[in-house]
Amino acid sequence: MPASDLDQIVNLCKRRGFVYPSAEIYGGFRSSYDYGPLGSLMLRNVKDAWVRSMVQERDDVVLLDAAILGPPQVFEASGHLANFSDPLVDCTVCKRRFREDQLEARDCPQKMKGCTFTDARAFNLMFQTHAGPVEGEGATVYMRPETAQGMFVNFANVLQTSRKKPPFGIATVWHCASWQEFSKRNYAWQFHFSHT
Repeated sequence: MPASDLDQIVNLCKRRGFVYPSAEIYGGFRSSYDYGPLGSLMLRNVKDAWVRSMVQERDDVVLLDAAILGPPQVFEASGHLANFSDPLVDCTVCKRRFREDQLEARDCPQKMKGCTFTDARAFNLMFQTHAGPVEGEGATVYMRPETAQGMFVNFANVLQTSRKKPPFGIATVWHCASWQEFSKRNYAWQFHFSHT
């Protein structure tokens, strides 16, 4: 019998070893998933097929695997530090968080009665951490929020070392969680394969 809802698919994926809720034995980590034995192999096969099709079978595309962390200067230059945030409000009844600019007439999307919302707060969509053994000035780094960021930052290096003449493509397979995966709404169905 075919699955009739997402919960059935999620349960099947877990039972068969494709995808597990991350840190499940400690209550889980919201919107984060780990690929099990079969899921890891499937993911590798999908990535390998994509690289073969988009890079290896073409003469006009090169592959780049860029670092996932970068210094603040990169994200200042791209405008992410100043502009990459959403105004969020919390519902005092259902305790869920919503984007203020997507609420209609300040009604709770959960159809709960008597809702009031907190004042809007800027929610930065970039994951911030620290590099090195000591927190402080000069140690702040960010996980790059855009797959293409590494392509832009490394364009001159790729141009020089690949000996390609424009126009050519740079492909990358996004291998780590970023802002999109921290706000997943539809289970683990987001693969980040991009090329430019």
